[in-house]
Amino acid sequence: MKKPIVFTLAGALAIGGTSVAFASTGNQIAEAEPALTLQASTNPITEQDAVAKAEDFLGGVVTDIEKDTDDGVVYYEVEVKLDGQEFDLDILEESGQIIDVDGNLLGTDAANGAAINQEDAETAAKEAVHLDDVIKTELEIENGQYVYEVEFNVNGEGEDVKVNGETGEILSIDDDFAIDIPQSGDLISADDAKTLAITEVGENAKVTDIELDTDDRVSVYELELVLDGAEYDVEIDAVTKEILKSERD
Repeated sequence: MKKPIVFTLAGALAIGGTSVAFASTGNQIAEAEPALTLQASTNPITEQDAVAKAEDFLGGVVTDIEKDTDDGVVYYEVEVKLDGQEFDLDILEESGQIIDVDGNLLGTDAANGAAINQEDAETAAKEAVHLDDVIKTELEIENGQYVYEVEFNVNGEGEDVKVNGETGEILSIDDDFAIDIPQSGDLISADDAKTLAITEVGENAKVTDIELDTDDRVSVYELELVLDGAEYDVEIDAVTKEILKSERD
């Protein structure tokens, strides 16, 4: 599985009375399964309610519906067919909130719910990876928020940049972009970060994982290393080279 370069985004998104908290876990963000902060409800929606909500939100026709539970959260999995396309919606039983939509919402009325448009999302993605040729862009809902997936060609492979459809912030970048992205003059390279981390932990240490995390315009390399069977976490300021964290797990 690809590990994206993650741009930490922390906060809470309130939609329809349901607060959705989201934050980077260090591996992924849009896929990081942000916790849903739910309040007890004495009037959960019915299967018929879920069908009506799905069709009202997206249009089309519901072709299948099932109830499922994940970590104690009960939701309806609703399949909708619209203009030859298939969409999968997850709707919370407790509140009726649509928390996930698998399927490209661009071209549907539901896309109007995103605060930024496709062009703005693509512009943000292009600036993040210093590339101009977009292969395709899709709009989905992940963990209660609109997310644009902007795909670029990197060494013959399609790689994604995820953009928050509410704020325009970068949520994640597939790590293969690091091959082609020119380093900013202000940032040290990944190789330099590895060298610093190995010097910090010990010359025989091996780097097992490295990510570039940016939060509030502060870029930090997060590295995992192994030395003599012990695991270490090191964080390095990508501009100043300062060791921000060095811990043995």
